[in-house]
Formats: sequence, C-alpha cells, structure tokens
Amino acid sequence: MGNIKFEGSPPYALPIAQYVTARAEGAVVEMTLEVITPGKEPSIVPIKVQMTLDSARSLRAQLQPAITMAEVHQRQ
Repeated sequence: MGNIKFEGSPPYALPIAQYVTARAEGAVVEMTLEVITPGKEPSIVPIKVQMTLDSARSLRAQLQPAITMAEVHQRQ
C-alpha cells in the first residue's frame, strides 16, 4: 500500500476525484476515489477509504444538500 504525502503548510490543495465508486466489503462500505496526482507526469491513482455503516449513512444524508449547494454556486 502506498503513502499519501502532504508537502508544505496547511491548508493543503485538495485533489478532485475524477471517478468515485462504493461497494460493500464485508460489514463496511469501501469507497474508491480516483484522483489526479500533480507533477511532471500527472496520473490517476485510487484512494480507498473504508467506513462503518453509520458513517456511510451519515455521508449519504449529507451528499444531497451538498450537491444542491454546489449546483447553486455553479449557476452563479
């Protein structure tokens, strides 16, 4: 498994996920975010995160309001 290296002082530039998937992995939900890494030769790398069912439910509840607000800002 690779490492995520943060350089410089916070706040760090956040990567933008190009593709996102989620699946059940036993009793947890595994989400894979494919992000572009910076550098001379940018590449897309997967970042996997596992979360409990409660965390996945919480994320689900937060996504629709966040999407709605992002769409409002996009139209402005």
